[in-house]
Amino acid sequence: MKRVNYTVLASFLCLSIACTSQTAETAKEAPATGTALAATAADVVQLSPEQQQISGITVGELEKRSLSARIQANGQVELPPQNKASINPLMGGVVRSILVKDGQYVAKGKVLATLENPDLIRLQEDYLTTLSQLSLAELDQERQQILNQEQIGARKRFEQAETDVKVQRARLNSLRTHLQSLGLSPKRVEAGQVTATMAIVAPISGYVQQIGINLGSYAQPGQEMFTLVDNSHLHLQLLVFEKDFGQVAEGQQVLFNVPNAGAGAMEATIFSLGKAFEGDSRMVNVHAEILQNEQTKILPGMYVNAQILAGKHELMAVPEEAVVRYKNKNYIFVQDAPTSFRMVAVETGVTEAGYSEIKSVAEAGADKKVVLEGAFYLLAEKMKSEVAE
Repeated sequence: MKRVNYTVLASFLCLSIACTSQTAETAKEAPATGTALAATAADVVQLSPEQQQISGITVGELEKRSLSARIQANGQVELPPQNKASINPLMGGVVRSILVKDGQYVAKGKVLATLENPDLIRLQEDYLTTLSQLSLAELDQERQQILNQEQIGARKRFEQAETDVKVQRARLNSLRTHLQSLGLSPKRVEAGQVTATMAIVAPISGYVQQIGINLGSYAQPGQEMFTLVDNSHLHLQLLVFEKDFGQVAEGQQVLFNVPNAGAGAMEATIFSLGKAFEGDSRMVNVHAEILQNEQTKILPGMYVNAQILAGKHELMAVPEEAVVRYKNKNYIFVQDAPTSFRMVAVETGVTEAGYSEIKSVAEAGADKKVVLEGAFYLLAEKMKSEVAE
């Protein structure tokens, strides 16, 4: 929406003095000519035909224009849960090394820290013992199978040998999985490389956001040691009013800005709509995916102002210059008589391609002509009459 340029208004005032303008008192005496709403004298500007010609006043009717409906929404930048990782040990231990710094970028699989725990040695010993017991159980199973086939041994012994193999194999698999979950290699253990330390590795690529340990401290099982965030894929979480929600659909474009980021307009695309109201607010969550090339400028948690482009609609509109801003309100001028123009407060909507939507059509006078060009001059005349009073 264009705002009044007071330098331009001053020029209009000078022009109006040179013309044969009527005084504010004349405006007060002019009768209201059948308007739907009562108008005070201060709302009416009187201009002779000569003045209208000199100032370039042009009148016409409100017209329907195909404009993109824009729904206002607020919200914040959010990080998908799969792009944030809290890293904690499955087994406690003393912190022996910290290999990253806060804010550092790390790739998936990078070692972040090492812990030391004597119980690790015991676990590896159990693995090696079980591996040996499985080998013995398999040998006994083969021997009992031969004896059973030759009907020398009892079948019961063969069945017991089979059971022993299954038990030892299950135990070995369990211990192998346990070692792998702690970052230890069963192959290295089998090669005799037993260690009391375990590596804490990054499960995703991202930035180290928080470090919750110190060298020499004891990290408890489940304690959050590190937090990693991957900002390469961010979303918007927007709140849309109930009255606007019916116009919102997946795939629509979103234009938004982040006041605290110092960046210009950015784009996103709606991919998900909420299925319930957010608390008692009568608002619904709408989620949009931010375009890849926009994401370096913003961080999770930042607040955003957004406009959802809800498609083209036939809307009542006037040229953008027909709307003037005065005392924090928007106005247009309605022609009540050939020389009488009434200033009417209006609610505006979409502004696009040089036209502004007029939502309050009834107040604007849908059956009357409105000023399409020269509205700034009429506003200058009104302000001059106020000064004269």
